[in-house]
Amino acid sequence: MPIEEKKIPVTIQDVAQLANVSPSTVSKVMNDAPHISSSTRERVRAAASKLNFRPNAIARSLKVKRTATLGLITNDLEGVFTMPMMRGVEEAASNQGFSVFMCNSYGEAAREKNHLEVLLDKQVDGLILMSGYKVRERGAPAMSVGTLPLVYLYQYTRDLAVPCVIPDDQGGGYLGTAHLIGLNRRRVGFINGPTDFEQTHQRLEGYRQALSEAGIPFDPTFIKVGRWEESSGYALAHELMSLPQPPDAIFCASDSLAAGALDALHQLGLRVPEDVALLGYDNRPFSAFQRPPLSTIALPLYEMGRLAGELLLKAIAAGTTQAGVHKVPCYMVKRQSC
Repeated sequence: MPIEEKKIPVTIQDVAQLANVSPSTVSKVMNDAPHISSSTRERVRAAASKLNFRPNAIARSLKVKRTATLGLITNDLEGVFTMPMMRGVEEAASNQGFSVFMCNSYGEAAREKNHLEVLLDKQVDGLILMSGYKVRERGAPAMSVGTLPLVYLYQYTRDLAVPCVIPDDQGGGYLGTAHLIGLNRRRVGFINGPTDFEQTHQRLEGYRQALSEAGIPFDPTFIKVGRWEESSGYALAHELMSLPQPPDAIFCASDSLAAGALDALHQLGLRVPEDVALLGYDNRPFSAFQRPPLSTIALPLYEMGRLAGELLLKAIAAGTTQAGVHKVPCYMVKRQSC
């Protein structure tokens, strides 16, 4: 068998020789230093391209004291909300030449600490701690990260002065209810999720706010609480429609609840939206494939991830943080159910 010839890495000296410049000039061009003529830049970059030269990222990071990397730790890598937020973070990072190391703590402090140790050893320029399941309050990281820029995503803290990015769930509850009222629906039922989720309280508050502004009295019999499951939406919609004066619209705090409610309305022989308008929340992919397709309030997951990434990159560049809770507006996706 022929012996494979060992490839010798291309060096900065090789590029300098081909471009007929000094190694220091090649270094300046690779680092986008000023005061280099355009013709020299073109010649150096052409030589680097021809030789497939890759600058030593480690050496460069030591010189500029940055690695152009971010660390992201989530507690739920497989959550339905996780990937859109990660995509937003990665988009913001890649737009500025940064890469992202993603880790899963499974919600365990020991795992989070281990990941933090590794990321700090890799000298990441900043960190994002993300909840992949629900908006929640949490404390400081599982270990001190010193002065390293830090952002909380889909969660918040009162223990540190850091940026925290969450959705405006009260605004989402208001937006959905106001939309139904604007369709001349005056008896709006609300099927909510479990009370141990902060967003259920926020969405209900938005619902009440919209009723109040429209001069519609709040009727507690129109409020039902269940699990984030289609079976709950199905059962609770039956309860609402059995009232002496049933709703002419139902706002569900999740698309899963709305899908179950839609089944119940079909079983009762009611037309959607002619007899009962129906609105979901979250903008899950399956909502577009119901019959009729579900109108829904979309969680701005990608937008939250992107904002978290941008806030972190600004903190890295400026050395200061925009501490506090940043609420990203939810938005309406109009389909045929209302």
